[in-house]
Amino acid sequence: MKNNLNHLIKISQSFGQNPAYIIAGGGNSSFKNKDKMWVKASGTSMAIIKIDDFVCLDRRKMQILSQKKYSNDTSTREVEVKQDLLNAVLSPIGKRPSVEASMHEIIQYAYIVHTHPTAVNGVLCAKNAEKVINEIFGDEVIYVPYTNPGYALFKEVRFALQKYRTRKNKEAQIIFLENHGVFVGANTCEEINNIYTFIEEKLKNDIPYPSDKNVHEDLALKRFAEQINIQNNEEKKYKIIDNSKLTQLFVRNSTAFSEVNIPFTPDNIVYCKSKYLFITDQEDVNMKIADFRKINGYYPKVIAYEGHGLICIEDNLRAAKIVLDVYKDMMKISYLSKYFGGPRPMTQMQINFIDHWEVENYRRKISKENK
Repeated sequence: MKNNLNHLIKISQSFGQNPAYIIAGGGNSSFKNKDKMWVKASGTSMAIIKIDDFVCLDRRKMQILSQKKYSNDTSTREVEVKQDLLNAVLSPIGKRPSVEASMHEIIQYAYIVHTHPTAVNGVLCAKNAEKVINEIFGDEVIYVPYTNPGYALFKEVRFALQKYRTRKNKEAQIIFLENHGVFVGANTCEEINNIYTFIEEKLKNDIPYPSDKNVHEDLALKRFAEQINIQNNEEKKYKIIDNSKLTQLFVRNSTAFSEVNIPFTPDNIVYCKSKYLFITDQEDVNMKIADFRKINGYYPKVIAYEGHGLICIEDNLRAAKIVLDVYKDMMKISYLSKYFGGPRPMTQMQINFIDHWEVENYRRKISKENK
């Protein structure tokens, strides 16, 4: 058992330290035997994960989620499901298992690694995603159209797995989730790595990203950032700026910015929120920020300064850097999606669910606290 958990830690850190697969507290991983499952705690970073960052669950109690009839009211149902997940926790008490723990339970492999690869989401967030995935992988994989995370997604994946088992007489090892990411299952970590290599090779393309490194010091962008006056409880927020070629591609005008002005994945919302601010030279930045807060109820985490770059704003340097990293990943996804039928961001209804879901607000809180 100790070796199994050591393997789980090692593979989790390997994927977690690769920003092409996972950023911040995104993604999750697990190992299970006949009676128990160890799954990443909600909001924990896989890059630095240790044994205490996995929640051990009673698999027998986890199976209640497949058998129980929950409320038809979405809010009530999610509270009921969350409580049943917490009831299955064996240790450590006080940590929440990943919201996707229920999906880890029903996939019949010892190891599961779920990631949000930029190259994969460049396809999964495109209009022709399902067509492209079917052309490349055929019926050897499962493709799940976008479904709200939590119990609804669990039911959708469970149904898809049952259909696959009936059709193929085996368990699916690759599950693509539209506008979300991919689940990979296997009985060894070596096979998990091999499957991810297989996915990489199948989706390999020669589409070069514009550079995401700052090209030079932009004094106008720096002065613009210094003008921004955002305070909560008398404490000024931390600001970080970016004027990479990737960023400049999307801030050159309002039309270009519209391609990254709506989130593509739940993680975009968790770390960057769902609304972003575009400002020109002719506008008063602090007046626009005040109007933004009045309309949306929060300060913008991402501000685009036309023709110059981005300013990302958070409570501390680490959190601000996460906002920038996640938003740059979002720009890469938008850029890639043009080659697969064009971008398909989340709908307002999908965004509203994530924006107001207590589970994702908890994950955001834990991620910010893990400095």
